[in-house]
Amino acid sequence: MLKGAIFDFDGTLVDSMFIWDTFGEDYLKSLGKEPKENLSDTFATFTLEQAAEYYQKHYDITLSVEEIVNGINSMVAEIYREKVALKSGVADFLEKLYSKGVNMCVATLTDKDLVDEVLERLGVRGYFTEIFTTSEVGHSKKEPHIYRKALDYLGTSREDTIVFEDAFYALMTAKNDGFKVAGVFDKHEENQVMMKANADYYISDYNSFNFTTQMKTVLTIAGSDSSGGAGIQADIKTMTMNGVYAMSAITALTAQNTMGVRAIVKSSPEFLKEQLNAVFEDIYPNAVKIGMVSSSELISVIAERLSYYKAKNVVVDPVMVATSGSALMKTDVVKTLIEKLLPLATLVTPNIPEAEVLSGLSIRNKEDMMSAAKYIGDTYNCSVLLKGGHSVNDANDLLYTKGEMMWFEGKRISNPNTHGTGCTLSSAIASNLAKGFDLAASVQRAKDYISGSLSAQLDLGQGSGPIMHNFDLNSSFAE
Repeated sequence: MLKGAIFDFDGTLVDSMFIWDTFGEDYLKSLGKEPKENLSDTFATFTLEQAAEYYQKHYDITLSVEEIVNGINSMVAEIYREKVALKSGVADFLEKLYSKGVNMCVATLTDKDLVDEVLERLGVRGYFTEIFTTSEVGHSKKEPHIYRKALDYLGTSREDTIVFEDAFYALMTAKNDGFKVAGVFDKHEENQVMMKANADYYISDYNSFNFTTQMKTVLTIAGSDSSGGAGIQADIKTMTMNGVYAMSAITALTAQNTMGVRAIVKSSPEFLKEQLNAVFEDIYPNAVKIGMVSSSELISVIAERLSYYKAKNVVVDPVMVATSGSALMKTDVVKTLIEKLLPLATLVTPNIPEAEVLSGLSIRNKEDMMSAAKYIGDTYNCSVLLKGGHSVNDANDLLYTKGEMMWFEGKRISNPNTHGTGCTLSSAIASNLAKGFDLAASVQRAKDYISGSLSAQLDLGQGSGPIMHNFDLNSSFAE
């Protein structure tokens, strides 16, 4: 339940960012000095005091910090008094929150008296119990101090309080400190893709906004399965049933069915790179699942692009051997995967044969599983979910993360149709990580989903058939 709201001022409540785009240069010109640079970029995260100190150091201004701050405030105050207006729909939005008993305050870089005056002129000052400024707190919004102070004043918890910000860096400061965050569109913030990806709520227009959680997104990087039971087809079905928006980058086309793989046609490295660019530059994924990648060149492209875009929640399903027993990876490809992709992984999900390749260890029992998982996790600095479904430890899986072992017990379900279970499990884990569940909870939810899919006893094909991904279209897993 929403009990508290902390609003930024410029660009969030009012359309005023045009002033701050040029205030650095405008102030220098008012002193008869010519700017040497684009100060809007330099001052983007500065308090006014920091800007004043910069003037003193770089432009030989002998005025005191206080005098410079007063001069800037005096210059911009006139523009605020005459031209600044509320963003469309703000007044009605504030009234709705106020009528529901939500305590609200302002956390801003702008001078307190000026903010107070503008909000009063615009008729919304009464909605806010207090105005906090970075100057008063002594820290910029690169640090969470202003949000913490506002929270203490409101007397609410982080779970019941939303921070509204139009600047991506400030939004991330609040989010990383445990606040729920709402990203507010402002044309002066260029990083809207990342705003949408990281915000709990995204406001493109206050008039149409309601508190519907932003749908989380997951990218699958894998091969296409013409029979629909594994690969991107299984991934997309799984992600959809787990309540996230699925996207794909295809590494290969396969001619396969429940009896095996007949042929593979690889994507070119150039085309795969363009697929990844197209996704990351428009709908930034909250998680990434990586399945079958059939060449070293493609793995290198994936690793480079994931690093470039700073991808998070990366789940690697090292598809070396299909459920049917067909080998899908050559030795040099495995070597590249180990060297370039595993170090980027949040979680790697090998089965027993794959874990033997990754660790170089023979796995025959529970103790061997623990040794292999620890070796892989420690060597590549990632978490490991070692799947015990190859008659080593019934259906029990082992999660090794942050130096700790956790077993996930499962009852073996009598169903010969298991085509695509590895793809499905890793995709379900990625989906739940994207929704904000921790690793252990994501694994448990994914295993529960797999159990439901297997228990539905779908029977298609002449070999090891697919599982029933849509076993429950009203499933609670789509929370």
